[in-house]
Amino acid sequence: MNGRCRTSGAGKGVLTRSADSYSMEVAYLNKLYDEGYDCAQCVVFAMNDRIDVDNFDELMRSVSCLGMGLLEGSACGAVLAAYVIIGLKYGNDKPDFSAKGLALIKKEQFMADLRKKYGRGISCPELMGLDIRKEEDNLIAQRDNVYTEFCPGLCLDVISALEKVL
Repeated sequence: MNGRCRTSGAGKGVLTRSADSYSMEVAYLNKLYDEGYDCAQCVVFAMNDRIDVDNFDELMRSVSCLGMGLLEGSACGAVLAAYVIIGLKYGNDKPDFSAKGLALIKKEQFMADLRKKYGRGISCPELMGLDIRKEEDNLIAQRDNVYTEFCPGLCLDVISALEKVL
């Protein structure tokens, strides 16, 4: 992805394009983290201009418990937020096998792209190589800047893979 997130009115984020912006993107995501957003919210924030929702604030609240692997070392919140966005764009709200099928195809396309870089696992421990629920791994993550480098970079990769399927 060659874009960066920026604030645009009413607290919403949008993705903009610029040439060599990876470090700016990471810095911006770190700013969002510093403000209190988690990985799932950062993905939603960055993608809000690509989805049609009536209440962005409700959407942000709805993903607020997904960050840091559901705070249980489980599935990555950024990946889960991507699933939410794919569902919003392609999912069904009534029984509809074709819409459900399209949403699942888009989810698999998203995951195929993400797996190229990260492998099969989508849990925080699998992606990070650390189980941050353990004090020693959490200290390693802090020492090695996992939260300020790896996690924002992963969010950017999630956003990039998501952009390809939307």
